[in-house]
Amino acid sequence: MKVSVAFTVLSALVQTGFAKCIPSPTPDYSVAPSSDYSAVPSSDYSAVPSSDYSVAPSSDYSAVPSSDYATEPAPSSSDDVEPASSSNEYTAPAPSSDYTTAPAPSSDYATSSAPETSDVAPETSDTEAETTEPTTTPSDVYQITASQLDAAVPAGKGSGKCTADNSDGCANNEQALVALNNAAQKYGVTERGEVVAMIALMAFESGSWQYNVNEFPGRAGQGTKAMFMYPFIYKYAKALYPDKVQDAWESATDDLTMNNVRAMVLGDDDSFGSAFWYLTTQAPEYHNTGKLKDGDLASFKEYCTSAVGAGWDDDRQKGWEAVNSALSA
Repeated sequence: MKVSVAFTVLSALVQTGFAKCIPSPTPDYSVAPSSDYSAVPSSDYSAVPSSDYSVAPSSDYSAVPSSDYATEPAPSSSDDVEPASSSNEYTAPAPSSDYTTAPAPSSDYATSSAPETSDVAPETSDTEAETTEPTTTPSDVYQITASQLDAAVPAGKGSGKCTADNSDGCANNEQALVALNNAAQKYGVTERGEVVAMIALMAFESGSWQYNVNEFPGRAGQGTKAMFMYPFIYKYAKALYPDKVQDAWESATDDLTMNNVRAMVLGDDDSFGSAFWYLTTQAPEYHNTGKLKDGDLASFKEYCTSAVGAGWDDDRQKGWEAVNSALSA
């Protein structure tokens, strides 16, 4: 009974605030445990990882690849551009080797001044070997045209005097034109009077390009369009082909040796070049000295009789007059 009364009294005191006098224990929740609530773990929530969201990767979105689109005009409004269908449409610039800079042209396409040629020289006969065509052309070399040569040597037009019976060594004006201009280039003949003299001399001696060797009476070792005698045939061949011409052949007297040496200089370039070689090396006093005056018949007559040792007649004069007139046009 006494115990029951005491419990009743204590309950009443608590209800009336007496319990306020009793100190309360230390709060349990004043500070949340740092490991649980004080901060969101930085690794999970403090910042969005930069590699995922903070900055779009430059290789994917920061710039449109310059090689593909940089030069396209910017759209005037958002309505002009269709939204990208997926994020990986512009993920990386095109490889530089395809778009950014074209590779330097190779040695095959870098220039177009020269046509493609074979690395192997064509086979030639002894009479055409080692052509004398020069690699450069002096700007002041006198060159002739096809129409001029046709007027100068009319018998050489078309097929010329060449027939089935005399095709060996015979030439027409088309062949002669190339060889004559090559010779003027090689030997640096710049004076019109000298070119006129060389063409007139060779046209007369060869019967308008018909003959390349002496046919009447058939003298051994004599030939080219200038009809050199053997001593000059030997000098000319030795000058052009020093490694092929033996010193002992200079004094040759047998027909076989002399004709074989002559055969070395019967190609077009060499044959038509013979008179130019003679002028510049054997009679240099007439080359670039004014002695073969432009348009002067007397100068040509002196050259033929004094420098070359040839005869003179009306046919030789008429030939010079035709060439001089044609090259004046």
